[in-house]
Amino acid sequence: MTADGIVEKRIRPDYLGGGIVNLMASIAARFGHRTGHRKLGILPDLMLWRYKKIVLIVLDGLGWSFLDQQGPGGFLARGLAGRMTSVFPSTTASAVTTFATGVPPIEHGVTGWFTHLRELGSVAKILFSRPRHGGAGYGESGADLSQLIKAPPIFGKLRADCYVVTPAEIARSEFAVATSSGAVCLGYQSLTGFCLGIRRALESAEGPCYVSAYWPQLDEICHSHGAGSRQARDHFLELDAALERLCGRFSGSGVLFLVTADHGLADTPPGRFIDLGRHPRLAQCLSLPLCGEPRLAYCYTHPDRAAFLRNYVRTRLSRACRLYDRRYLLERGYYGPGKPKPWFHHRVGDYVLAMRDGWTIRDFLPNEERSMLAAGHGGMTPEEMLVPLITAG
Repeated sequence: MTADGIVEKRIRPDYLGGGIVNLMASIAARFGHRTGHRKLGILPDLMLWRYKKIVLIVLDGLGWSFLDQQGPGGFLARGLAGRMTSVFPSTTASAVTTFATGVPPIEHGVTGWFTHLRELGSVAKILFSRPRHGGAGYGESGADLSQLIKAPPIFGKLRADCYVVTPAEIARSEFAVATSSGAVCLGYQSLTGFCLGIRRALESAEGPCYVSAYWPQLDEICHSHGAGSRQARDHFLELDAALERLCGRFSGSGVLFLVTADHGLADTPPGRFIDLGRHPRLAQCLSLPLCGEPRLAYCYTHPDRAAFLRNYVRTRLSRACRLYDRRYLLERGYYGPGKPKPWFHHRVGDYVLAMRDGWTIRDFLPNEERSMLAAGHGGMTPEEMLVPLITAG
């Protein structure tokens, strides 16, 4: 229970043997590369070394709690090996960059859907490699996204043939190019195409092989309809059946399938939405638009307005969020172990609004559609932070 009487369950990211960073350390070690981080405790080395081909399937939004509630008795649930934490924040932008680089956000520098790039004087939609306000992508402006993401892709460091299987519209994007160097990138347009892309990669490689495959649609459906919706369950059942067929095809052939997620989701009802436009005095404290996520927002403040911001949140918004000083989160290793490089401080903001259960906060630029999501991620609830590890081989 917090000082203001609110009961919360918060999960801290585990970088010391129980998170997706450690999963990547285990996979990398199997193929001869050390990421500098501990290996995953629930994934024995002996299991990995039994297989010369490993497929990592990332199902965007498949949280531990979602699998427990929506998929008991199914194929994926039967292969459950344990649970892990996502990175911080528990969001696609940060986590998929970890899957691509093998390191936590404190090293790769992608800290949310909206990431402040001080080098360009811009708030970025980082996965789209373009400014939040729209216009030309950074590549068209002469900026190299691979230099703005501060850690290189892991693929060129592995002693294996590497493949990335990702949606066709993503495969040619600046972000995909920046994070898949060293791998063959295969695009797809449907669930059937997703499974065929994995098959094609496995059948093309004669020696050691690592396939990183990403499926985004479960997350998209949860955002639109809610994590507990019929639409989300129907899609999950379709996905579960497709993966059972895929894994069955390679049973006994020296292929290990590892299935996990970048994060889970928490439902975000309309009654727990804060529009910053309705809090003009708070908005006047900010020197930039809110960055990060609606469930974990970064506040870049005017120096002479910091005290007002702290007091405003404490007296007006304490039911909805908790305010953290950036130093508090960095000193306690939320973004990863070790001391951050000086550039990292600019990627987080002066203060962080960690939203409580179900709450979100947003501001809207003049060109942005005023919309809300039925479910979100980025926060520290178990629904968002805990992801499964599923094995099949």
